[in-house]
Amino acid sequence: MAGSSLRSFIKDVRSSKTLAEERSIITRESAKIRTKLRDDHLPAEKKRKNIQKLLYLYILGEKTHFGQVESINLVASDDFADKRLGYLAAMLLLDESQELLTLLTNVLNNDLNNHSNKYVVSLALTALGFLSSSELARDVYPDVEHLLSHSRDPYLLKKALQCMGKLIAKDVSLLDTFSPKLITGILNNHSLCTHGVLLGVVKVLQSILQSFTSYQEFLVEDEDDGGSYMKETKVSESNQEFFTRILEPLISIIPHLFSILQNLNAKNFEPDFDVQGICDPFLQVEMLYTLSLFFQLGDKLESSEILQYLNKFSDVLTQLATNTDANKSTGQTILYETTRTIFSLNLDQPLRVLGVNILARFLSGRDNNIKYVALNTLIKVVPQEPKAVQRHKKFISKCLRDPDVFIRKRALELTFAILDEANIGEIVEELLRFLEYTNEDDKSLILFTVEHLVSVFDVYSITDEKWQLQVFVQIMKLVGRHIASDKISDILIIINNAKNSTAKRDVLVDMMKYSLDDKFSLEIPDENVCWKLVSIWCIGEYVDMLLESQDTSLINERSLSDYLCRCSTRHNEDQRLLNYTLTAALKLSAKIDDAKCLEDLRQLVVRRTRDPDLMLQTKSVQYELIFRQPKAVKRAILETMPKFDKPHKQEENPLSKPIRPRLDPPKESDLLFGLLQDDNGTKSANEKKQAPSVPQTDLLTDLFKGSTSSNRNSNRSSADARGIGLLSQSASETVQLPTQSVRIHVSDSLQVFAYLLSCGNGTSELEMYFKALQAIDEIQSFCAVPKTQKLTIGQLYPRNSLQMDDICKQHLKITGSGKLKLRVKVSFNVNGNAVNQQFDYKFDGSL
Repeated sequence: MAGSSLRSFIKDVRSSKTLAEERSIITRESAKIRTKLRDDHLPAEKKRKNIQKLLYLYILGEKTHFGQVESINLVASDDFADKRLGYLAAMLLLDESQELLTLLTNVLNNDLNNHSNKYVVSLALTALGFLSSSELARDVYPDVEHLLSHSRDPYLLKKALQCMGKLIAKDVSLLDTFSPKLITGILNNHSLCTHGVLLGVVKVLQSILQSFTSYQEFLVEDEDDGGSYMKETKVSESNQEFFTRILEPLISIIPHLFSILQNLNAKNFEPDFDVQGICDPFLQVEMLYTLSLFFQLGDKLESSEILQYLNKFSDVLTQLATNTDANKSTGQTILYETTRTIFSLNLDQPLRVLGVNILARFLSGRDNNIKYVALNTLIKVVPQEPKAVQRHKKFISKCLRDPDVFIRKRALELTFAILDEANIGEIVEELLRFLEYTNEDDKSLILFTVEHLVSVFDVYSITDEKWQLQVFVQIMKLVGRHIASDKISDILIIINNAKNSTAKRDVLVDMMKYSLDDKFSLEIPDENVCWKLVSIWCIGEYVDMLLESQDTSLINERSLSDYLCRCSTRHNEDQRLLNYTLTAALKLSAKIDDAKCLEDLRQLVVRRTRDPDLMLQTKSVQYELIFRQPKAVKRAILETMPKFDKPHKQEENPLSKPIRPRLDPPKESDLLFGLLQDDNGTKSANEKKQAPSVPQTDLLTDLFKGSTSSNRNSNRSSADARGIGLLSQSASETVQLPTQSVRIHVSDSLQVFAYLLSCGNGTSELEMYFKALQAIDEIQSFCAVPKTQKLTIGQLYPRNSLQMDDICKQHLKITGSGKLKLRVKVSFNVNGNAVNQQFDYKFDGSL
């Protein structure tokens, strides 16, 4: 009857035709449940019916807090049906942060210690594992430990072991009372050691091994006032204590786990645990993960007692990798975990190659989930085995054409990860084919591909510049409509910096055919803004080169002028393209002689002098003034752009990280750890990093913006101030060392001086001067101040590379209160070798 009533409620909700009708049914039923739960005389059967409805409301996302107390009341009942529903409701409606959870403590104690029904005890253990807070874990842990010591029922042992694993993960302080004999005793008792009990044992082992770092923090958290030396001593003592008291007794389990794992992988048929021909794949996967945690921790602690079994474990992994059937999903699961273990431990190369081959086999299957997992894992292992992964390019290329967009994305990432100087040509051609057949709806994939292709040509030096330029022309032709502005700027930089003038001319002439020839221009749609922007820019910059073309009937002064006029008329609303067109028209006028073409270009500029857009109008007025100048003057102002030095952003690429040392994650350096202290012994809290002082210039901004940037140096030419951007910053600027400066650091390669400009009223300004005693480059400075102060740090001026006796300076502004003091760390390169120097300096003044 209760089930029927619940079914009718679900049926009413699902049959609602409108959202308002569904809301009305839910609100009405929720009010009824709330009213009935307040009735103390309500029969138990009806209570259960209302709690069942309440759980359905919870599934729908409705408010169910009013049923929390009633679920605890059901748990306290003696009836098994009430307890089962009560524990389920408590696990769903309560969480570890609620104070109501303390009401469960006594009930759990009674059920764990006194109840004769093992299924009720099992319910209590399951609920405790789900809901335990740190306080509840400490209160009930002795009851769970008592069950493990005295129970001989494999079913209860399985539940108790899994509950203990959850409790240890919740509160690592329980390791102080944990006895490893509980685990070893269960494993040695063959009558109790069923598959379920083994699964519980490995869960407990995983919790212990994963809690090592948390246990360290727990032991040293009271030593914050003892200084760094005391902390290091305490950490060392905690490591030794953890190893001696907990880990060492468990080491004897490792060969036992090897034996169990090999038996599970043997051809012995056990129908109770057989899944698609694999014996208990769940247990095999958990045991592999547990053993990998053992060896990771053994490597961290440099424990020879654990690492002596590493060769044996390699043999076990080899056996699993070669004997497991990869045609079934269960076998693939074990093979995947085997591969993960091989690379997490960074084992010998033959095993790593075997792992890569297993993942490559996954790529040739039909299951998209397996393909995705394999691609994701291969991306992570490329730094360890790049050559082995590259041998499977055909499977990766096949995934680039997969219908699933997520697989294509991962295949793209993997393709760029395996790209190097040896295969760059082959892979770039494959990526161009990918762009050719990619649906335009997959805009994110197109942008990802273009962005990384530009980065690839920044990283690798290409000898065949013509091929490089043809690649970008092909990219613009295929997906130019989707390319972002910053990437258009990068493409212009690549074209501008090409050294082979013959190759550049041939490529640009071929490109102009698609812009000027009516037959070929049909292949370039109007939406392809990137193609049009680059074409217009190339006409302005390389008109002399284009007019050298032998095909004078197509490329001549008349055709180039007409193209700019058409672009100005056709794209009247695109302000960015109009800016390009105006600049290109002005530059073209300085290099042609046809009077009719010159007048057309002048009219193109004049028409925009009354444009509603103020920036465009200002630029047109300025350009008209330049247009009137004699040709010799215009040529001097509008000469071709020089080579542009593109700033390289220091972005962290996860695919290019160096291979980590085996099992030992890299430690992070903290500049402020123990560096500065206030008078009361507190640590500093502000840190700023000074990036290399590279001019942050944007080619497109310099070309097409009409106003002068406020942060440009005053020695720029007037043409640069008008936005044409023809002159670069002078590299001959020098800095003089003030006579009042104080030397605060000296080494074989570098001297550092400080000059205090002002100090007082909570603000201080100073300048640091870096004088090179020999040629150094890539200077970077890191500064730290006490936590009561805030630091604003400027760039190195005029540059971050110095010859002998050269000087650069850096401006610092400090606000706050307290003593004025600095900790400075300087890093630079000398003869290709990285050098790091660190020093402290305390000024006489205070803020």
